Amino acid sequence: MVLGTEGYSAALVAKIEYAGANEESFGHAAEALGRLAELPISAKHVQRITERLGRERAQQRDQEVERMKAGQLEPVYRHPPKVAAIHLDAGKIRLRADDGHPGVRQPQWSDTKVGCLQTYTSNPSEQDPHPDPPALFLDPPRVVRLCQEMEQIRGNGSTGPTAPKGDAPLMAEAVVEHPQRLVRTAVATMQGTEGFGWMVAAEAMRRGFYQAERRAVVGDGGNWIEPLGQMHFPGWVQVLDFLHLLVHLYAAAMAAYQDQGSRGTFHAWRLYEHMLRAAWAGQVQQVQAALREQLEHLRPPPTRGNDGGPSKVVSLVLEYVTDNAARMEYPRYRREGLPVTSTLVESLIKQFNKRVKGTEKFWLRGGAEAILQGRAAYLSEDGRDEAFYAHRPRGQAVGQNRLRLIA
Repeated sequence: MVLGTEGYSAALVAKIEYAGANEESFGHAAEALGRLAELPISAKHVQRITERLGRERAQQRDQEVERMKAGQLEPVYRHPPKVAAIHLDAGKIRLRADDGHPGVRQPQWSDTKVGCLQTYTSNPSEQDPHPDPPALFLDPPRVVRLCQEMEQIRGNGSTGPTAPKGDAPLMAEAVVEHPQRLVRTAVATMQGTEGFGWMVAAEAMRRGFYQAERRAVVGDGGNWIEPLGQMHFPGWVQVLDFLHLLVHLYAAAMAAYQDQGSRGTFHAWRLYEHMLRAAWAGQVQQVQAALREQLEHLRPPPTRGNDGGPSKVVSLVLEYVTDNAARMEYPRYRREGLPVTSTLVESLIKQFNKRVKGTEKFWLRGGAEAILQGRAAYLSEDGRDEAFYAHRPRGQAVGQNRLRLIA
């Protein structure tokens, strides 16, 4: 057995990082290593090794970014994909102050930026392959659950009632894609939009996305996504995620009739269904007209210093639709075999959250950035998790008494 200066074989180091990056906590990782690998190791030592390897992965990522900025980064594959899509979104993580004292001090929420880079088979068609909205989008109980799932993934904590235990998430059912998905890779960081944009661009270059026949950037309409797309992916098709649009339309419809009891619920659903069908068909003007009509009947109108109640909700949704009108050509996207939902990145954020988000999890910023890199590597489907070790020099030992059995 060849040992590195960690005191472990390369294979065992890989197992430690795998456990540290994928188990729910470093404590669970240490327990799993003890039971499955017969390795007595402390949770703290698992953390040190996992975070150090994450920093090495981040350094490798940053070197590729510098090569991208210098115009020196080349695709690693001979043939570019037929269809490439970049799904962008942001998650949440809790940080704490690094003041050298034990315990959690100055807890705060912060953003994580996540990119899902997905390739697809090429299946364009002359006719819209899905002219009618999925049944899921027109079923009241499941629409409510779908909206709750979206809010729970993105929120700072509990955002309302959850689905009963045992119910399968609806997110997977909401994927509306004509092409078959091929290979996914993930990018995640605590850095801001500028740094994240370069990371995504470098990953897209590595995978040959710039040479793909059809290319799309899919996002939720956040004000940081379009500028990122314009800077790094000019000429690509920008798509507004239909699920986020659905959530907004449902909120506007419910707000418009919230004071009318059960009768209002009936009319709210009728309004939602009308707007949903129009949006699915790419008829943006019909959606805007329906929202404006509701605003005319709602009082009082929103004013400075007054949230406006239901009228404010409807007004904000109208603004959202208007701002994203150019990214709502859904029949065209479906004909070209492009995705119209960002469920893939929503699911990816959920998988990141499983590791980094929880009631007792408060990260230091450096540790959070490191763990995101390990998690991203194991959530990618191109073998980078193991390829990393093929060229990695042996590192220095981490911590003392690293083989001491936990009491």
